Amino acid sequence: MLKTYLTSDEIRRMIEVAPTLRDQVIVSFLADTGCRVSELLRLKTQHIDFDRRLVLIPHLKVGLRKKCPSCDKSVGRRHNFCPKCGRDISNVEVEGSEERTRLVNVGEETLSLCREYLQKRSGSYDELISLTRQMVYHIMRKCAEAIGLGGRVMLNPETGRQHYVHPHNMRDSLAVDWLTLDDSATSQKALQGHLGHKKYETTARYQKLSIESVADTADKVRRHRFGKGD
Repeated sequence: MLKTYLTSDEIRRMIEVAPTLRDQVIVSFLADTGCRVSELLRLKTQHIDFDRRLVLIPHLKVGLRKKCPSCDKSVGRRHNFCPKCGRDISNVEVEGSEERTRLVNVGEETLSLCREYLQKRSGSYDELISLTRQMVYHIMRKCAEAIGLGGRVMLNPETGRQHYVHPHNMRDSLAVDWLTLDDSATSQKALQGHLGHKKYETTARYQKLSIESVADTADKVRRHRFGKGD
């Protein structure tokens, strides 16, 4: 069965089957905060305020702009042709970086796992999780397989591509549940800030993942038109 996002029950089960306390922290933290893997791996222990249940999420975005070698026009990284002179810039390297931070709320269950992990782990590290991105992906896939979500079970509804369960699915799931519970303008703005998006258009993409909500609306229209839901 193909899925567009992970359910809350599936995420809880992934946390439960995680083989180590460290892995439980990884899955729980990603699911709870919706942070990116790169943000989790840059997170230092002093960024966590256990008393106020807040975490300062660091985010470094690299490769923001391209510069046309013919006319020096600066454009976004996704441009393949210069809008000023028309030159093909698809092979021009992107440059520039931007560092931002944001404060997000974190749940007590996740904090409890973090406390226990920090107390029990050996060695002294500034980072909460001292692993590579590839290892985090591996851990997530293994936890998914342990609850029966092996293989390319995730579907991107925009591209039609299928892929394995990976860390970004935790971010997807948080956004879908957030908007399902409250899709008011205030809630949408809060989610935008929580996920660290500059534009709401980026946040709004998550609404497309909730196929169930689309089906509910379609059923309401059918009942209005035909007096039945299918």
